[in-house]
Amino acid sequence: MKKLFVIAVILFVASCKGGEAVPEAEGVKTVYVEPLIGSEQVVKLSEVASKVLYIPLETSQESLVGNVIHAHIENNVIYLPDMGAKKLSRFSPEGKYLGSVGRQGRAFGEFATLTGFSFDYDYEKGAELLFDLDKLIEYHKDGSVNVVQLDRFEEKTFEVNFIKKLGNKYICAISRFGTDVCDLVYLDSTGKLIGEIPDDYKNSEYKELKAQNVKQGDMIFSVVESRAFAFPYRFGSRLMITNPSKDTIMAYKPDDTIPKLAYVIDYGQYAGMKDEFGGNLIKQVSTFTRESKNHLFLTFNFGKYRTSKSSEMLTRVLFDKSTGEAKSLLGRLENDIDGGPSFWPLHVSRDGQMIAIIQAIDFIEAAKECNSAEMKRIAATLTDESNPVIMLVTE
Repeated sequence: MKKLFVIAVILFVASCKGGEAVPEAEGVKTVYVEPLIGSEQVVKLSEVASKVLYIPLETSQESLVGNVIHAHIENNVIYLPDMGAKKLSRFSPEGKYLGSVGRQGRAFGEFATLTGFSFDYDYEKGAELLFDLDKLIEYHKDGSVNVVQLDRFEEKTFEVNFIKKLGNKYICAISRFGTDVCDLVYLDSTGKLIGEIPDDYKNSEYKELKAQNVKQGDMIFSVVESRAFAFPYRFGSRLMITNPSKDTIMAYKPDDTIPKLAYVIDYGQYAGMKDEFGGNLIKQVSTFTRESKNHLFLTFNFGKYRTSKSSEMLTRVLFDKSTGEAKSLLGRLENDIDGGPSFWPLHVSRDGQMIAIIQAIDFIEAAKECNSAEMKRIAATLTDESNPVIMLVTE
């Protein structure tokens, strides 16, 4: 059987199980969750932003998108991953349709699947990136395409959660079938793996690794077994990886192989408490973590501890990076800037622009209820079948 060598690259604190104390380090910030549970409150948008802009997206036969739920803005281009139409649509900051990226198919440079989390952007090379199953497709400005494919060895005992570019390397999350184990592994610039799965590895008998530093060539890696679903987001030039099972957020600089601890999530008395299914009673939803210059945007499932005043299953938490204060929200950020729709960022760009989507029919209704002349002007140009409106917020 063909063997694949993988190094489980993860946090230098990753040996700390969820709920156990994580050693503090210089510059590390702690989010205390216990005081937030059951104390959700209305939080104003003006606490995190000073300006709101609405961008109606061009509606035509060519530009029409489905019921998209994710949006990105990078390098002054708005990207909408359309899971229904299987295309990544591009729009200008004025809402003009700029075409799409790639196409669905099985040929070189084509993608089979597309989700709201597929898109990424390489500022160093100006490339648009799409993650698809077990590969990362890079669409460059000169029209060239590069595909980084993770080797699929004969014993397919894992699935790939993501592949992200990290300077001239790549970082990849692998979840092993039949277990709750998730490993982070490095790929070199050609997509080849560094490290390998132990020869005696079996899916049903995964042995926990001890935290240690391992040298491969000129690089040193932090090697340890990780659990649960780790998920990345970008903050400036750094790649941040949220690891709910370790209650940490780690920061990777380009080409770094040892991350820096950035945030600790402290659950207090709720740490380690399990529900009837054996999962954590209080859960962080790693896929929705975002960060701006001044704030960290977190999402939790408080389960039975959710306040009865909240109509949503998930609870959003706003963490002020300068004061260390955290607040749990009733719904989203209340828009006190222009009285328009409430807000929570789907994405924060490298230059700090925060973006959300408002479906046309919802925007029309919101415009009726507010005093914003700009919203009313835009609503008058829309119909129920129009493309969504982008809500762009800046600090």
